[in-house]
Amino acid sequence: MWLRYGAAVATTLLTIVSGAAALVDVVMTWRSRNREPSTDEQLAEAAQALAREVRTQWEAEAGRRLLQDAGELTVRWRTGADSGDLREIVTSYADEPRRLVVVGEPGSGKTGLCLLLTLEILRRPDPPTVPVILQVSSWDPTENLYAWLIRSITEQYPFLGDEVRYGRDAVRDLVRRQRILPVLDALDEMAEHRRAGALAAITRDARPGEPFVLTCRTAEFEGANAAGVVRDTQVVRLLPVDSEAAADYLHEAASDVGLDRWEALLVRLAADDGPVAEVLRTPLMLFLARTAYAHPDSDPGELLALPDARQVEERLLDLFPRQVFATRPPSPLSDVPRPARQWDPADAERWLAFLAKHSEREIAWWRMRNLVPLRWFVSRSIAVGAVTCTPLGWLLFALFGNPWLGVLVGFVVGVCSSAALSLVPADPPRRFVPRLLRRRELGRELAFGLIGAIVGGVAVGLLYGAGYGIAIGLVFGLAFGLVRRFTEPTEAGEAATPIGMLRSDRLAVCYAAGLGAVVGAVVGAVMGGVVGADTRGLVIDIDNPFLLGLLGGVVGAGIGAGGLGLVVQATSAWGRFITTRVWLAQRGAAPLRLMAFLEDAHRLGVLRQLGPYYQFRHALLQDRLAVRW
Repeated sequence: MWLRYGAAVATTLLTIVSGAAALVDVVMTWRSRNREPSTDEQLAEAAQALAREVRTQWEAEAGRRLLQDAGELTVRWRTGADSGDLREIVTSYADEPRRLVVVGEPGSGKTGLCLLLTLEILRRPDPPTVPVILQVSSWDPTENLYAWLIRSITEQYPFLGDEVRYGRDAVRDLVRRQRILPVLDALDEMAEHRRAGALAAITRDARPGEPFVLTCRTAEFEGANAAGVVRDTQVVRLLPVDSEAAADYLHEAASDVGLDRWEALLVRLAADDGPVAEVLRTPLMLFLARTAYAHPDSDPGELLALPDARQVEERLLDLFPRQVFATRPPSPLSDVPRPARQWDPADAERWLAFLAKHSEREIAWWRMRNLVPLRWFVSRSIAVGAVTCTPLGWLLFALFGNPWLGVLVGFVVGVCSSAALSLVPADPPRRFVPRLLRRRELGRELAFGLIGAIVGGVAVGLLYGAGYGIAIGLVFGLAFGLVRRFTEPTEAGEAATPIGMLRSDRLAVCYAAGLGAVVGAVVGAVMGGVVGADTRGLVIDIDNPFLLGLLGGVVGAGIGAGGLGLVVQATSAWGRFITTRVWLAQRGAAPLRLMAFLEDAHRLGVLRQLGPYYQFRHALLQDRLAVRW
């Protein structure tokens, strides 16, 4: 540079390079300055932040479950010779947390009790522990209980991974100091052969006297605890709702005008007579009845004509999703930021049935790609690559008088690279942030770099020669590899949500395209203004090096943004999800706006949200819908 362009240019270049090296050193020092263990102040701040997020999350869920009306329904419990109602055990446990196992029949209110316990503790001033509700059915008992707790809490509340604010191991330290109260829901949903091992593992791994809450169906718990491994633990059984209490609950829910519709059913229910009285003994079924027959034109008396309890239960489960989606248009006076859209109830029921049939207990949008044949991803990726790269190739080579060569190069590069990327396993949802090299991901980063080197090197080599092609190929290869390096699993500033993870992944693709634009602009400016595009057959008559550099920068920015954005999007969870939505919509299995539908189903109470996952409100509802697909 000195010999060809003089000392001023060489000095400027050296200043930029050394400044960048110094900046990298400063960034790495800043990132490593908080690698010390969390301090007491940091842990206190982490516990407060976690308490706020947990309370916000479950207050909203309690509202969707109508748990604010729980006082209208008397649910009783029994343990040994003692008994009482739900409010008593919620208050006593918040006063003195202990080891508690809650058992009951399906729909008896076990998960609702977990929510009420959690909110009661967090409404106390300065709670000593923060209850965190986790689906214990997702735990493999061969893994240490605390290792799973730490990983699951970090996944649900990724903001606790902020090392600058909370220290290096905030979640681990909170668990170690018993600042977190595990609320382990739905042991009965774990595979049967694992339940006994799970109870034994909890007994072995849990520290003496450490409080926790565990819920399970009665028969499943008795089978898993046949060896009597659960000791020093209060086991509470939720009892069926008294028939008079159930009748009073439905009576309170009915308006005076519509009370005639309920009269025959309430009489039979109060008399504890028939299959209807047998079914309407749990909070879940009472809620379903209240919701399913909320419309003034509905007739709850039709349940009395059904011959057995199974058909009554199935009728309530069938009516529930249809009723909640039969909503009125939103009011313009509403303060809700985005009220639920209007979905056709029949379509909504069909889509929910598909999700129930093809999902496990957790619905993860980024895993739905497993339902789509691989050829769809290959075809879609090739089409997008060809449509994106062909005009970019035409634009670049047309400036040098070879537009059809540009079309050929762009098409070949787009098709070949996109086809190769479509075969790469998709990433989990990610975000864009600088991080250090991880050996296990080196192969994928090198693959990204190789694609970048080919894309950049071929185009420049054809125009400027092999030497420049190799040099620029290395630059683009480094940029592509860095983009791969600078993405990692989503770590939000708040509790993880499905829509939040989708936005983070989409934003990571945009950041990649932006970095590609910067690299492309620099390369284009250098090749146009410094190396000299006018000596390579440029068809535009420009002699000013500055204008040549500006032209090169604009063209390079477009090519870099399109190329790098295309590469990252092709393997991103968001990119694969786009193909998944289209494929499902074409088959009538889901709406094209699938995330909006899931969000509305959650808002209407059909689904519940647990961290980044959706789940059906109850396993009974999912199982019934799955049969209907």
